[in-house]
Amino acid sequence: MSESEGAELSRRRRRGSSPAAFTSLPDDEGMLREILLRLPPHPSSLPRASAVCKRWRRLVTDPKFIARFRAHHRKRPLLGVFQHGSQDIVFTPILDPPDRIPPRRFNLRICDGRGYLGAQLLGCRHGRVLAIDQVRAEVVLFDPITGEQRRLPVPFPPGFQIGTVRYLNGAVVCAAGDQSHVHGSCHSSPFKVVLVFMDSPDGRPCACVYSSETRMWGDPISADAPSPVSCGGSASILIGNVLYWPLNMMDDILEFDLDSQRLDVIKGPPGMDATQRHQIIQAEDGALGIALFTGTAITGGGAEMLHDS
Repeated sequence: MSESEGAELSRRRRRGSSPAAFTSLPDDEGMLREILLRLPPHPSSLPRASAVCKRWRRLVTDPKFIARFRAHHRKRPLLGVFQHGSQDIVFTPILDPPDRIPPRRFNLRICDGRGYLGAQLLGCRHGRVLAIDQVRAEVVLFDPITGEQRRLPVPFPPGFQIGTVRYLNGAVVCAAGDQSHVHGSCHSSPFKVVLVFMDSPDGRPCACVYSSETRMWGDPISADAPSPVSCGGSASILIGNVLYWPLNMMDDILEFDLDSQRLDVIKGPPGMDATQRHQIIQAEDGALGIALFTGTAITGGGAEMLHDS
């Protein structure tokens, strides 16, 4: 074969192989979208990416991309904690700049300077903060991201009167039924509010559930307990569709199944006692666990036998 024939054959091979090679690769915009999808789920990631150019801004603000981004990073970062301050319920950020959220950005403005006398903080979950306005006797939901404050348009559940029930606690959960729903932007999704309290006459724990879809409270649900119980002041833990509250001065846990609407008092794991130096948590394997405060350290212990998640 001559040198000219060899060069011609080489050119034909290159021309024949190039279309197949390029068609197997994603288009330029698709590849960029996959790269942006893998940015860390920090508050500053997408805003900073959107500032690069108009093309990037169009991609990261597309609702379909945002939904994929949330689905890819199913575990959202913890921005901070809400707690009672001297005058109001305040937000304490825990992230470093540029992801640090200024405390005033999430000002709930519920207590009006009355502190604990104005409102009682019950919990925060799925983008909503739950509190009781003790002056107006109303359940208040606050969306820190949008700034929307919502007061339930119905009275408290039957048999429940603010100031007469003891050891009030509660929780808010997203009630979106879509299998593909990813928690994190639930402000437009239906929700449920669960209030738990001790029935004054006999000291039994009771629960009532409010549904945003029916706009009604369900009937009170009670549970048997070996002695009068108290569940005030401790945040709930949600594992699967079951809520848990540690009971004050006891080694028991209050359990409420959202599916079966069943309330029970169950025995806590070893190490849980009346000293209150513990917090129930979700363990790494998804089961119910306990964090023990020992001196200046925190040690975690699983209680996988308590609940099969």
